[in-house]
Amino acid sequence: MSRFINHICSFFPKLQKDFKIYDGEIFTETYKGDFFENIPFEKFINYSVPVPNENVYSILSYGAIPNDSNVNNADAINRAIADCNENGGGIVLVEGGSFTSGTVFFKSNVALFIAKGAEIRASHNISDYVINVNAPDNREDYIKNGLILAQNCKNVALLGPGKICGEGNYFSLKPYLPPKTEPFSKALDVWDMRQEYRKRIRFAHKDKYGFLVHFQNCDQVRVSNVILENSAFWTLNINMCNDVAVTHTVINNNRHIANSDGIDISGSSNVTVEKCFVSTGDDGIVIKNSHDIACEKSMNNIYIGNCEVISCTNSFKIGTETSLDISDVTVENCKFYLTDIFPAGASGISIESCDGAVVSNVTVRNIQIDSMACPVFLRLNNRNRNRLPELDKKGELKNINISDILAFNSEIPVIIMGIPSQKIDNVILKNIDVKYASGKDYRDFRFKVPEQEKEYPESNRFRNLNAYGIYIRHAKNISAEKLKVIPRENTKRKFKIVNDCENFILK
Repeated sequence: MSRFINHICSFFPKLQKDFKIYDGEIFTETYKGDFFENIPFEKFINYSVPVPNENVYSILSYGAIPNDSNVNNADAINRAIADCNENGGGIVLVEGGSFTSGTVFFKSNVALFIAKGAEIRASHNISDYVINVNAPDNREDYIKNGLILAQNCKNVALLGPGKICGEGNYFSLKPYLPPKTEPFSKALDVWDMRQEYRKRIRFAHKDKYGFLVHFQNCDQVRVSNVILENSAFWTLNINMCNDVAVTHTVINNNRHIANSDGIDISGSSNVTVEKCFVSTGDDGIVIKNSHDIACEKSMNNIYIGNCEVISCTNSFKIGTETSLDISDVTVENCKFYLTDIFPAGASGISIESCDGAVVSNVTVRNIQIDSMACPVFLRLNNRNRNRLPELDKKGELKNINISDILAFNSEIPVIIMGIPSQKIDNVILKNIDVKYASGKDYRDFRFKVPEQEKEYPESNRFRNLNAYGIYIRHAKNISAEKLKVIPRENTKRKFKIVNDCENFILK
């Protein structure tokens, strides 16, 4: 019967519906497994940084009251920031406890310094969050109701070693199932893995604020030595900015909060993310560029290095929103994993163009991956989310170089997948070493793998596939050198499946 259902679903992919909870009451309880318990804070955060004592504007001097969740300290914090800005800039100091707050607005030449043991904590009252009146046309829903917002600023910094706490569980619904902290008794189809993950998601309550920290149209941004915790949505969004450095930052999210991306770099150029630790429920470090998230131009020169990422979906990702070009991206010397809760994450490395963008010149090297179902997922399709005629079938994914990858506990092959009208071009894979998870292997009995040309791209949407090493479709100029894959014992899958690929070289 299950084989028959698989056959039917292969011809009618719309029958495969994602599990989702749409409504209900706010659920504040947390479970074991929601948060990663072994974050090496001392490896990434320097707690001995001295508290500044010159050109300082303490929020206590503006009437901020610590350790009282009934007090909204946004006014005190914003007045301290305004005075600091008006007097030529300096440091706004958060020290002396936990300060509940609604929306805080950055201004130019201001550094917000949160001292050790201090925090800004998100108010539970949605009316404490201010709608962003400067949002682009028709995008109020995108950048309203955030906690920390910086718009059209220059020379701004968010510094620790203190924290910003988003209280994400006060803005989400009860999950269908609690976290699973023990492995499944048998290997699952990756589509079933996807549904098992979604049954544990805390989907958003209707009264949810936006970003935890959001920089928009800013120049010279520094985020360093700070802890960002329990966001209700995207945690740190860098939107339409230039000259950005995010270093020694820890993101410690509830790993079952929906849409809780770690670091989103959207429409921004000249960005460095280095020596950061991200533990989150949705994509870990992600690059996006699209009209529908308030981006306006191509982006380039992105460096990500020496980071550790725990993600229930994609550790590093380019996509999904991709209607504007992205180029010159380097990711190196990172660890991507999800080893203490189950099922495995979707992908370690996911590089996509689906809305018309040219995504090119991407280098990923020296990466360790553990318990992410797909080690490498490259996808070019024609979702064209904004339905713009000028972007229809215009996307490209080309000049991708991936090397020195060591992956454990994988479930599906390296995937390189375009569509008949758009082929992925010029991919070099070198020194890719993959070992599958233990257990009985899962074989895919479908007659045909659907194209899903206009669907949301994700590695698990194509099910397990009948290759264990590499699956290529609609591509050209693909080179794989020293691709070593150890499948499950007694697998009936092939090492490779290659369809409609011009010039494939396997060494």
